Amino acid sequence: MQTPKNQAVTDELSDDLNPSEIPDVLGPYFQLLTPLLDDDSKYCVIRSNFPAEVVVPIRGHPDRETSYILAGELEGLWEDHWITLRAGDFFDVRSDLKHAWRNVSGAPASLLIVTTMRQGRFLRDIGRPIATVLRGKPTPAVLQRFSKIVNAYGFWSGSRADNSAVGIRLDNPATVARKVS
Repeated sequence: MQTPKNQAVTDELSDDLNPSEIPDVLGPYFQLLTPLLDDDSKYCVIRSNFPAEVVVPIRGHPDRETSYILAGELEGLWEDHWITLRAGDFFDVRSDLKHAWRNVSGAPASLLIVTTMRQGRFLRDIGRPIATVLRGKPTPAVLQRFSKIVNAYGFWSGSRADNSAVGIRLDNPATVARKVS
């Protein structure tokens, strides 16, 4: 029997959250720090945690996204090369820049993200309560749901070949986040 992700992740976020309020995005999980509004001219602030060995494959979207590394170490893909980011570093992704994340440090990492309300709503829509997420590979139904939402927002997700070209191996081209293989 598979078990849900460890409830201890709530300790890494806000003390007043319970696991049913923490969305998991196929690997990383996050906490919205600002309320989501329908006004796309406003910005959204998000705290995101990346467990060790989690990868978010190459993608692009029209929304600007600026990340500040709070703790740990992550690698961010900028077009065609990886940049190592540590606590105190910024990673500014302009509109439609192909980018990806990977945590190869062996330890969790956390970051603060400032982006558009639209991107915040996207993360809310694709997220699943962490208390319900089973360890292991996402099911085909979960991946199908994810792909449907990505397409509805008009975002670009890299193919298996796109990811392979930058050193990311995927077992399933529809996967958006998965442990490093």
